[in-house]
Amino acid sequence: MRLFNTVLQAVVIIIFMSNTGLAQTDDTEMVNAWVATATRAEAALETKQSSTVAFETLRSELAAQRSEALELEAVSQSNIVPIRTELDALGSSPEDGAQEATEIATLRAALNEAIADETVPLLLAQAAYRRADGLIREINGVIRTRFSDTLVELGPSPLNPSLWSEAARKINHYATRLGGETRDLFSQDVSRASLMQKAPLALLIAGLGLWMLLGARRGFADLVTRGLSAGEEIKLWQSSVADLARLLVPSAGAAAVIFAVRSFDLAGVWGSAIVGVLPHVAVALIAAPWLAHSVFGVAQKGVSDDVARSGYLMSLLLGAVYAASILLQAVSVQGDFSTGTQAVLNFPLILVSGFVFSRLSRILKNGWTADLNLNDETKTTEFIFSSILSRVLMLFAIVAPLLAAIGYFAAARFLVFPTILTLGLLAVILVLFDFLRAFLDYWIEGGEHELRRDQTRLIPVFVGLMLMLGALPVLALIWGARPSDLSEIWGWLSDGVSIGESRFSLTDLLVFVLVFGIGYTITTLLQKTIRTSVLPRTNMDIGGKTAVLAGVGYVGVTVATLAAISATGLDLSSLAIVAGALSVGIGFGLQTIVSNFVSGIILLIERPIKEGDWIVAGGHEGIVRKISVRATLVDTFDRSAVVIPNSDLIAGSVLNWTSPDLSGRVKVPIGVAYGTDPEKVKEVLLSIAAAHPIALKRPGPSVLFKDFAASSLDFELRVFIRDVNKILSVRSDINFEIARRFEEEGIKIPFNQSEVTLKNVEQIGAVVGDAIKGITATDT
Repeated sequence: MRLFNTVLQAVVIIIFMSNTGLAQTDDTEMVNAWVATATRAEAALETKQSSTVAFETLRSELAAQRSEALELEAVSQSNIVPIRTELDALGSSPEDGAQEATEIATLRAALNEAIADETVPLLLAQAAYRRADGLIREINGVIRTRFSDTLVELGPSPLNPSLWSEAARKINHYATRLGGETRDLFSQDVSRASLMQKAPLALLIAGLGLWMLLGARRGFADLVTRGLSAGEEIKLWQSSVADLARLLVPSAGAAAVIFAVRSFDLAGVWGSAIVGVLPHVAVALIAAPWLAHSVFGVAQKGVSDDVARSGYLMSLLLGAVYAASILLQAVSVQGDFSTGTQAVLNFPLILVSGFVFSRLSRILKNGWTADLNLNDETKTTEFIFSSILSRVLMLFAIVAPLLAAIGYFAAARFLVFPTILTLGLLAVILVLFDFLRAFLDYWIEGGEHELRRDQTRLIPVFVGLMLMLGALPVLALIWGARPSDLSEIWGWLSDGVSIGESRFSLTDLLVFVLVFGIGYTITTLLQKTIRTSVLPRTNMDIGGKTAVLAGVGYVGVTVATLAAISATGLDLSSLAIVAGALSVGIGFGLQTIVSNFVSGIILLIERPIKEGDWIVAGGHEGIVRKISVRATLVDTFDRSAVVIPNSDLIAGSVLNWTSPDLSGRVKVPIGVAYGTDPEKVKEVLLSIAAAHPIALKRPGPSVLFKDFAASSLDFELRVFIRDVNKILSVRSDINFEIARRFEEEGIKIPFNQSEVTLKNVEQIGAVVGDAIKGITATDT
């Protein structure tokens, strides 16, 4: 290591030989600081005698210097790129013996020298980065080893009676010291005078806080509920807001009480330990009933009264246990309690927690899922998760008290109290998800339109994903991860990995997803506004409205994608080769998909067909239900669905019965017997057509004398109607009326007649006679 440091310092001198002034001094001092910090870290790792706090300090310094090295690397790389580009523009160096212009040779040499100058700090930064990264990994290993050793350390058992008296003495000693310092404060005239000045305001604030804690929260929640519902049936989002009001009032009351306690200035050294953790205790005692009401509320979840009541009580008990553990931890640190005393004091809390875990396990396994009546689809999510959580809670309910009784106090605490916090975190996620989903249902999905559900079904998934991602760091901290571990992960995500001359980061991906999600949500809200506020005021048909909404959606998604790419700062020029290969793939394998996509855009813009049209295309006939980017969905009259590629609708022939309007023509062929007066037939047919309620007068009906058929005179009645969708019923009505009127007028409708002529009758008769004689002889 000493040799490495010497070489590193020599490299520093070489790097900045050509630098002058402040830049040389600053950069040299920075690298010297890197070397000094790395040397101290290596010495501490060799002895391993430093405290965990000291290792954490060293680790933070190394992490900062590693970031500086990474920044120097990025600056050096950015300086090299334009120089190398300029050098490449000069072309390759001449071969041996070849002459090159003096100006070009001089410029080439200067550029090579500049690249060499920039390469040295680049290599230095890379070496410093690797050194700091390796030391950080070693420090992390030491800290984790110490933490795991603490968990498996066997201490005194809390069942040892000799420890009970020691724990009692410690608690009595702490109480004595706490009371003594309080009496000392009251015995001083200055303290009493100060207390008398602060007492009126402090008592007023404390009284207000107690009123908010004990009496006002329920009334305030009911007031919010009545104000939101305005006498109507309360909606889901209104219930969520009222539920949130149950948290705000007691939180404000607790803050007022804690402020009043601190304003008295009665706490000395021993009392400050308790006063300092009062906010944490208040959070535990207030959050527990609020989360219990939100999760186990009968109205919200549809569970039985017994399950809701039991879950609510168990949640309150967990909140009280965790609040007591916070107080005990603060008192133990201030009073310097031994491990045995801490084990005795925390053992009842661990036993109570084990009992609560077992009860919650049974609720999740038997009561919760049974009362919710989950179907097979829901069982893949809530049921499976509840089943796993139930098993874990039952395991911890058995293992944690056993470990504490044996003497593994640290391991028992590690199982119990992080589990309580994890349950609270899961409850918070569930409540927040229900709260946000209620507002999304109200603002976005508040209707039965199928298109709206298709466009917004991913938003709850996105919200849930964001909540889970946000909860992961908190969950890691709960289960023993250090803030430095999270900063290490965040640094790794921010720094990314180097591939060639580019550096890619997962943080860019997260930013891309976040910006795109925001853009997609804004697009959906814009579509909702256009659909509910703008389009109803226009005279556009359903097809035009659908085209407008689809166009807004495509533009919004495109803008969201471009904004996400811009926010991440991605260099798309590096994707040129990939884009070229992709274009080749499109030309061969994806041309059909691209053709359908372009055809879909054309259909939405030109609108030769639209939703609700009656079309005949590709041998299929039916009503257009939906035009998407790739294909068009048609509902046939046989109640089957046909998916027709958009390219077929653009390249092929399409018969659209309902375009440009709903009017259409009905053709009814009819034949009459020879000898019938054609004028009379024409008169009857025209009167039948004119009498139909949806027949148009302009253009009026017409009768064509089409042909002299073999057995009939063929006519065709042509009638224009208002609604072509009723063409079949109109044709049926006209046929019924023709049959009735023809019968009244004595007009005959002929049918085909055939005349059969037999040749060689005599020969056929002889053959038949011989056959009859043969049959008779056989019978005889």
